[in-house]
Amino acid sequence: MKLSEAEVVVTTQQQIEQASGKGDWFHLAEYGDAGEFYNACCLYFPEECNPLFRYPAWENIPDALINEQWFSPNFFEFRDAVERIDEEEIDYFLKWCEYHGHNIADDDPHQLVAHFQEIHTSYPEFEYEEPDIPVDTYSYQNPVGTSCNTERYCVEVFDDNYD
Repeated sequence: MKLSEAEVVVTTQQQIEQASGKGDWFHLAEYGDAGEFYNACCLYFPEECNPLFRYPAWENIPDALINEQWFSPNFFEFRDAVERIDEEEIDYFLKWCEYHGHNIADDDPHQLVAHFQEIHTSYPEFEYEEPDIPVDTYSYQNPVGTSCNTERYCVEVFDDNYD
């Protein structure tokens, strides 16, 4: 999910009731906060005094932040906080929030991201290097070749003078 490419179709309840179909896609990357977004929506519907906005379609927005009748004003803060996470980890982050009962629409997104990164810190992978030990270092520690003479032992045990 790419929050930087988030889009939403905005219309009003009055437009739906009149079946005029007036509404348009709004690219949320163009707005810095909820105030700018709502101001642009109001400018798009100048004929309505107090518009009741509806959101019939959206893309690249988590379902916890939007439905047909509600758009979370926390979206823009959430989008800015999630920029600290790699794009391939955003879906995992959302599942992690859901599993642990975090409400991304209400909770502080910067604290959620910090907690997620604290728990899921990637550790560097070290390459295994062979130690620089000369080949003949362990040759004197071989008990079979140096300290055990089996031929002599057999002769001593099975000697002719064994009574």
